[in-house]
Amino acid sequence: MVSIERENAYQLREYLHRKVIEYAHADPFKYTLLRFLGLSNDCVQAFDFTSLSLYQRSAIAGLRVLDETVSSQDITRLLGQAPKIDSTPRPWVSDVFGVMAVKWLVDQTNDNRITREFENWISGFLEQQVSSDHLNLFEKDIVAYIRSSESADCASACVPLFLHYSKLQRIEDHKIRMSLIGRFMREFREQAHGDASAALLSVMVYVFDQVNQDVAVVPPKGWSLDDLLGFLERIPVGLKRWTWEDTGRTRGAKPVKWQVENEYHVQNLLYVLLGPIFNDIADEVNLQPVGQKNPRIDLYLPSLHTIIEVKYRKDAKKSFPALIGEIAEDASLYRADAKYKDSQIIIFLWDCTRATQEHAKFREGVLTLDGINGCVVVSAPSTMDFRPPS
Repeated sequence: MVSIERENAYQLREYLHRKVIEYAHADPFKYTLLRFLGLSNDCVQAFDFTSLSLYQRSAIAGLRVLDETVSSQDITRLLGQAPKIDSTPRPWVSDVFGVMAVKWLVDQTNDNRITREFENWISGFLEQQVSSDHLNLFEKDIVAYIRSSESADCASACVPLFLHYSKLQRIEDHKIRMSLIGRFMREFREQAHGDASAALLSVMVYVFDQVNQDVAVVPPKGWSLDDLLGFLERIPVGLKRWTWEDTGRTRGAKPVKWQVENEYHVQNLLYVLLGPIFNDIADEVNLQPVGQKNPRIDLYLPSLHTIIEVKYRKDAKKSFPALIGEIAEDASLYRADAKYKDSQIIIFLWDCTRATQEHAKFREGVLTLDGINGCVVVSAPSTMDFRPPS
């Protein structure tokens, strides 16, 4: 038996992936499922589609990976077949992932008659499989999805996340999704010494990869709000090398000065810094209108469900009290949108005036506002020219 370090999720992922790749070559459906999940780059079809059983062809066609199709007449023929022949169960009776793919094939037909035939077909075996306890936790959740057109209550974390990332049943509540991700990582590690089917392991690896993208850094530790704030507060360390030349550094070169003249310049700077860490970062996100107001988020990190509101103090004409008033209004508008009402909000102020004696009081005032979770103030590099208004 191969020894797997249970704490190393990435090593376990590679082990499980190799395992399902090995199994898939002997099973056309599992081979196609791997391609459907984006876990195989093999472009060569490893089997003859026409030689497969009607059930196999229907399940594979439901994945919509190959160019092969199944006619409505063939689907009806499959759905008319009994779950047993002479007391021997048909292959699909215990194959919930294949039945799920048949469901997708039925959905593609957009035919009410075929949908009713499918519901009658699964009623002949799925309920009995669940009640007889022949299915594991994950398979029962797949059955719940197959039997219900609406969101079903799932006991596992893997299945609802699979449906979410497959865009079948989206989980819009960020807190619920992050809670499921935590539970999923425990389920995933349990597979190190488990005996799950190749189809389930394929789904597990797929969800792991999606979680990796979703939270940017997969456990044991992902970025927290404190991590983000710490990163933003350390930006001045890098600004020591901000390009601001009085003379060119090379022969004949003109001096270069990296101007930061507007709020959107600061926003772009933060995007450059955070983009490689949070590949889901979004900017200029339009929210639901509030009366005549059309609020827009400067930067949003979905994996942390965090808004970064950028402010820019060009000169003393923009007072700190005025900035606090703007921030209070912005935060209330963001909270009015149901999708962002429970989001975290960080304020990032770029102060061209370098009024450091005011920064502590400003941060203290901002953090007393309802719904503000952090405040970072960064002064423009001291090399930058600043001339107070006359």
